[in-house]
Amino acid sequence: MPAAGTTAAALAPLPPGPRAPAAWQLLRYTRTPLTFLEACARRFGDPFTMRLAGYGPFVLLADPEAVRDVFRGDGRALHSGEGNEWLATTVGRSSVLVLDEQPHARQRRVLLPPLKGERMRAWFDAMQAATLDELSALPQGRPVPMLEPMRCITARVILQSVVGLPSGPRLQAFERLVHAFLDHGRSAWSLILTKTLPLGLMRRIPGMPYFREMAAVDRALFELLAERRRQPADARGSDVVAELLAATYEDGQPVSDGEIRDALFTLILAGHETTSLALAWTLERTVSHPAVVERIEAELQSVTGGAPPRADQLGALEYLDAVIREGLRVRTILPFVVRLTQQPFVAGGREYPAGVLLAPCNHLVHLRPDLYPQPQVFRPERFLERSFGAHEWFPFGGGNRSCLGMAFALYEMKVVLATLFATRRLSRPKDASSHPVRRGITLAPHDGALMAVAAR
Repeated sequence: MPAAGTTAAALAPLPPGPRAPAAWQLLRYTRTPLTFLEACARRFGDPFTMRLAGYGPFVLLADPEAVRDVFRGDGRALHSGEGNEWLATTVGRSSVLVLDEQPHARQRRVLLPPLKGERMRAWFDAMQAATLDELSALPQGRPVPMLEPMRCITARVILQSVVGLPSGPRLQAFERLVHAFLDHGRSAWSLILTKTLPLGLMRRIPGMPYFREMAAVDRALFELLAERRRQPADARGSDVVAELLAATYEDGQPVSDGEIRDALFTLILAGHETTSLALAWTLERTVSHPAVVERIEAELQSVTGGAPPRADQLGALEYLDAVIREGLRVRTILPFVVRLTQQPFVAGGREYPAGVLLAPCNHLVHLRPDLYPQPQVFRPERFLERSFGAHEWFPFGGGNRSCLGMAFALYEMKVVLATLFATRRLSRPKDASSHPVRRGITLAPHDGALMAVAAR
């Protein structure tokens, strides 16, 4: 297979794109990713090629039909894990994020069941309790960045439902470890640092902050796994760790502690960090539109009598579900996903050579006026008026690489927001405006989604 960024362009011409040096494009994308993507789309059309130093050529796809071709592509022809290989320093070599073909399918089969269906819904009470606890600690009437309480809620939920920690000192200690680790991973320059620093060497140097905090989380997790393995199987509970300790692969082999560690890091990063950002961004958009808040409150009044919802009432909150989906459409957290071509591949009627990173770009697809009339307008009703295909709305990726925690994240967001709007009134400071800034690989509101909170 031709190496990304070397012989691919020589085998077949790629779509047009910026001619600036790859190092400059990486800097530009790092600093202002969304405006860079939008400017390229206006100038070069769809698709276009951007070259990021150290990562290779990315072909950005904003045509839903091309996106559908990629999402339906054979996993042997398109590798997502190989395209994400640089994440392995953190999530580990057995994470589903960096595996492909049979190893990826093998890991996905054991991870997915606890994150959907009735086992997922069993954590309703924990989600609602975490929300009420954080809301009770917020100052009244003074603007606060809502991203921080959202991070606390999602961290607690992940550690309870995934790691299996009950409320108490150990849960609080784990929360501190996770927050300390993630704080060191939110550099605005992470995409550049990943390719310029010798991370393998730095990981072995004592005292390097990011790896020091990651090692602290590792020690706590492996200690917990050792304790849980000593417990009888019927006393381990129903959390994800318990499921993984009991799981076996198709050949009868158990899941190793190292594989469980990598799975937990993946779920903590994907299930905690991105969900907290999605909540903060959705609040930022919703509270900025009083008519949307009024309709949420009216729906809650109709369904729950204005009280925090019960688990059996969530399904009836259809407008709130539309608000969440519209929030994920207009506020991008991860702008695109990647597939590294292993062989010539046709997407949108165009053939691409091996060694190219095809990048279905949810940010650009979500701005298409033919799919979303007046795409810059926050209008949740559009999700009540029609259904959108998996190639038209894909904040969680798509195909056989869609986010494992998608159902869990959407469910948790609904619990948190329904409970919040039933118990608190939120307002934005006058003239407040949140713009996206890079935090690690994600995009966060620069002010943390500043708003004032008052009791009902």
